[in-house]
Amino acid sequence: MKKITLLIAFLITIVSCKENTAATNISIKSKLETPQIQISDSIKALLDTLVVKVAKTNGCTMKAIIKGPNTFPYYSGFDARKNSKTTQFDDLFEIGSCTKIFTATSILQLVEQNKLNLDDYLTSILPNNKWYQDLLVIDGVNYIDSVKVVNLLNHSSGLPDYFLDDEEKELSMHSDPSQKFTSENLIDIAKANPNKDLFIPGTKFKYSNTNYILLGLLIEKLAHKSYQDYIKEHIINPLELNHTYFGSLYPENKRPRGYYKDTITLMPFTLAGPAGEILSNLEDMQTLIAVWNKGLLFEDPNTIKSVKNDDFKTMIPGAITYGKGIINIMDLSYGHGGQSFGYQSYVATVIPNQYTFALSIDDANVSAWYPAIEISRLLEGVE
Repeated sequence: MKKITLLIAFLITIVSCKENTAATNISIKSKLETPQIQISDSIKALLDTLVVKVAKTNGCTMKAIIKGPNTFPYYSGFDARKNSKTTQFDDLFEIGSCTKIFTATSILQLVEQNKLNLDDYLTSILPNNKWYQDLLVIDGVNYIDSVKVVNLLNHSSGLPDYFLDDEEKELSMHSDPSQKFTSENLIDIAKANPNKDLFIPGTKFKYSNTNYILLGLLIEKLAHKSYQDYIKEHIINPLELNHTYFGSLYPENKRPRGYYKDTITLMPFTLAGPAGEILSNLEDMQTLIAVWNKGLLFEDPNTIKSVKNDDFKTMIPGAITYGKGIINIMDLSYGHGGQSFGYQSYVATVIPNQYTFALSIDDANVSAWYPAIEISRLLEGVE
């Protein structure tokens, strides 16, 4: 029966428009393992201990999901404000820069479609002099023509960020969720950023959200649709991520409430865009990273191999590197972290055994790095 289903899906794909993802929905889901066993009680207990520690230490709520290749998922959560365990795990949270996995994956899919190459220059695809004027001028030399697509993906472009280093000042400037920003607005803000640390493209690493705003523009130019529509058609729908939304398109009155230093904050989603505007829940994020890890979002198996092995730049010497939209923590896990101004999050797959996890913290001032590293270590030795 399974072979017949796959054959039907293949035939439908052949005769359908390439933009039709109905058959993809079936084929991708069918390739995920069916849960067979429970995660051990000892691993569950260790995760529970970590979650309670993070929540109580920081006075926040932390939630997490872990899952093995053929295990049932296990959820853990603790609300330190109520001093009680959490039993609700399907609520939405702002995934912040975990959005970059969606954006980078979309770019790599377009590479597979021969619509661009990683070594293509940004200005050859988006030749807009008004946007780029004075964006990357070092000692009187404009290096914008040297920025390649791969430099945007792994933050080696040298471009300034549009976010300030001072988070308190950033919050005071952009605390009105009704504010609307275009990509051009954000590029202009980056030009004026007093915290610029410009460098010649390809020579080092510096995290800049501007890179992913530009990647969003590349998606729109080459796919002839909004980046939201592309991601919905090629990632969200095929993976049946039924609880994943774009913040800028989501009803404001249903928006989840996160905190910054225990104060509710609501930043405008258009300030994040392709760099960090997505809302999701733990189950959907775990599904995303499990499918990504298997390479099922790509046609060519060499694509996921390249993502996992090539073009990494050093974030923290000897510990953390950044590749094409993905972070490698000490060769323990591939994933990505996210900070909005209401939440911190992390999603990852553990390298030795393909266990996956996702976590959310409802206070953006509480770092997700510590629990991400500890969960990676916890799951590393599981057989």
